[in-house]
Amino acid sequence: MKNKFLKLFSMFGAVILIIFMFAGCGASEKSYNYVAEDSVAYEDNASVSVSGSTATSDTVRDNRKIIENIDLSVQTKEFDTLLENVNKQITELGGYVESSSIYGREYNANNTRTAEITIRIPADKSGNFTNFVSENSVIVRKSVSTEDVTLQYVDMESRVEVLEAEKESLENLLKSAATMSDIIAVREKLTEVIETIESYKSQLRTYDNLVSYSTVYIEIDEVERTVVVERQNTWQKIGTNLKNNFANVWNATVSIFIFFVSCIPYLIPFAIIAAIVVVIILINSRKNRKKQ
Repeated sequence: MKNKFLKLFSMFGAVILIIFMFAGCGASEKSYNYVAEDSVAYEDNASVSVSGSTATSDTVRDNRKIIENIDLSVQTKEFDTLLENVNKQITELGGYVESSSIYGREYNANNTRTAEITIRIPADKSGNFTNFVSENSVIVRKSVSTEDVTLQYVDMESRVEVLEAEKESLENLLKSAATMSDIIAVREKLTEVIETIESYKSQLRTYDNLVSYSTVYIEIDEVERTVVVERQNTWQKIGTNLKNNFANVWNATVSIFIFFVSCIPYLIPFAIIAAIVVVIILINSRKNRKKQ
């Protein structure tokens, strides 16, 4: 009897233990699923946030205000032809010449000329212009610089918006002003705000022009021989140096000849005086011989 009771008690305990085990497993599984759902929801929110940030950064990047300046120094043997072609290219690309000056050198420098031109080219076509110049001349120096004025531009736009709101408030206040002193005070403040707005708008227009059109400074030198820019081996360098030296000697000889020929007008009076002196000396010498 006692053994049966122990067996029943053991079986009852085992059943209770099994029930508690299943209950614990169910509770842990339910807790796990809850955490998993929360984590999934959090990941979805994070994904949305990241995509929104990317879109914003793309917009900012697309609206960047970049000012580009290009400095070129070139050499050419066909000075007039290059100038004509450059002017045609500027017109075709929709640009314009901001300033231009051409000056010649002294006669003893082979009468070569130099042109200095400041050009405004649409920013998206500045590469086309520099490629055209490099194809039609020898580039000695080229430098490109950019300036990002996005922050200054956005700051000015924000200031204009604030000032526009202030202007509207002052205009409403002016309508309701009762005394002359109030009217004068409001008008003075309104005038100051309007002048500040116009100043900012003028700076914004200047930025728009500088951003829309790249500024190209180009110096064109007329030369008899252009510089060699390609790579050369030792023998090619020797040949180039010999060619340049012979050319320099020839140019020096020509310059000396030109100098002496050019000095003939100054030598003529001295030649006449020298001839007169020689004649006088000859006459005197003849007279002395006759006397002897």
